[in-house]
Amino acid sequence: MAAGLTLICRTATTFARDGSLDEDAQAAFLERLAKCGHGFYLASAGSGEGHALTRDEIRRLYGIGLGVSDGRVPVNANPPETHTARATIEHAQLAAECGVDVVNIYGPSSWHGFRPTDDELLAYYAEIFAEVRHPSALAPNPVIGYTPSPAVIAKICERHEQVVAVNLAGLGDIYFVELQNALTREVDIYVPYVSALHTLSMGAAGLLGAEANIVPKTFREYIDHYESGDLAELGRVYAQLHRLSAYVRPWHNASPRWLKMAMSVLGLPGGAGGVRGPYRMPPPEELERFASGLAALGIPELDHHLAAAAVGDS
Repeated sequence: MAAGLTLICRTATTFARDGSLDEDAQAAFLERLAKCGHGFYLASAGSGEGHALTRDEIRRLYGIGLGVSDGRVPVNANPPETHTARATIEHAQLAAECGVDVVNIYGPSSWHGFRPTDDELLAYYAEIFAEVRHPSALAPNPVIGYTPSPAVIAKICERHEQVVAVNLAGLGDIYFVELQNALTREVDIYVPYVSALHTLSMGAAGLLGAEANIVPKTFREYIDHYESGDLAELGRVYAQLHRLSAYVRPWHNASPRWLKMAMSVLGLPGGAGGVRGPYRMPPPEELERFASGLAALGIPELDHHLAAAAVGDS
């Protein structure tokens, strides 16, 4: 695997028109990412629709990712959050048995108003890591319903040596700074592009995000310009990523919606299969408006796919 800053994408899961897992489309979709140097986080609860996947599908998905990568990029597991340590252990052990590089382990889900105290969260991870010895990551993502403090995340890292990374999303730069200050050993911290310019310079290991499903080459450009020190080009690409994020925000309360809409109108592998319930694809007229909005963003990678999709439809 290449040295330097790492790109990792919480990858979309591709389905066939009949709703089944589309393995050929999945391999083609992941190959797009691997060619740009993106590693995979597979079966994510959000972008990967992990809650809607069976254990057999998850196993097959890990196998597809490992086969596509063939050692070129990291292949990680991002099992959806569960409510109990036992269920989380079962998901993590499945991923470890399949041979992924790292398994991301969320805190307990906030079902029925549950919010863990610090002691409950520490005990939850202690129970998990007593059985899961595989290299693991933590993700204090606010989307699960609460945000553990940087001090608590650092304490979990300190107590459990198998924790090798922390994945940040939806958190400001100050969270990164406080976490970095609280850590007592080296742990990779991955950040979203929106905070990357500052946090990469402070030692973040790389970028993590779902937007790379759609514009992997643009993310590659961002990292390349950062590493070369070309601030003008870095700013240009940063603006493109911001325009995309701002545009899809109305559909972004759940990422599968906008990802599958984009995959459909851009003609990407798996785009024809759409989402799996309880999600539903929007009507054709909304997809047309969505495509027109993408065309107005001025992002070359999107323009290329829109042009190719138009030729394919003609």
